[in-house]
Amino acid sequence: MNDSELAYRARLTARLAQQLQAHHSDSWRPQWHVSAPLGLINDPNGFCYFEGRYQLFFQWNPWACSHGAKAWGHVSSDDLIHWQHQPLALAPTEDFEKDGCYSGSAIVKDGQLYLFYTGNVKLPAGQRTAYQCMAVREQEGRWRKLGPVIELPEGYTGHVRDPKVWLHQGSYYMVLGAQTLERQGVILLYASSDLKSWLLRGEIAGSQRNGLGDFGYMWECPDLFSLGDRSFCSVAPRG
Repeated sequence: MNDSELAYRARLTARLAQQLQAHHSDSWRPQWHVSAPLGLINDPNGFCYFEGRYQLFFQWNPWACSHGAKAWGHVSSDDLIHWQHQPLALAPTEDFEKDGCYSGSAIVKDGQLYLFYTGNVKLPAGQRTAYQCMAVREQEGRWRKLGPVIELPEGYTGHVRDPKVWLHQGSYYMVLGAQTLERQGVILLYASSDLKSWLLRGEIAGSQRNGLGDFGYMWECPDLFSLGDRSFCSVAPRG
């Protein structure tokens, strides 16, 4: 954990301490749904079962009720009803994530919990790039960032994000939401044998693909899963 991250967490701890009274006395606070103690919460991430508890992460801007450089909050539960807040999982403190730790997923490998997320980096003149990053939970409960495992692929804009990772028949796979240079939304498929080195296998769906027609200028938050003997893909198309 570098000095920048230590400073971020210390500042957040101080802000939380100041807001605790308002948190507990807020009559409008949800009593059933997971909510952040303050700031803006969106996109649930990394929902999984690990070490006897359900783990749920979420995009969180703790500094304002508006979109900004997102962190990952973390809650856990043993019954999916009563949730306990855990220490912050990810903070946007590295160069490869300086404008936000965007959405992703979690996977358990060899008894360890790994997070995959998008490091968002905004460039001058309104441009951006994106890195698909990995972090691992260490024994004392802290998260160690392992850095980017996928850089921006050729032929796509900086809108490539939201890795969903899973294991299938001995290999790991990842789907990503993306935008082509022609401003069409697509889903990219990657494969890996070790979660570290990833090979792009191509596009599996998208706007103007497979007879779909015009269906959005960017796709995000993809998922690919099986029910019975059929596979399904869900996605959030923009535009």
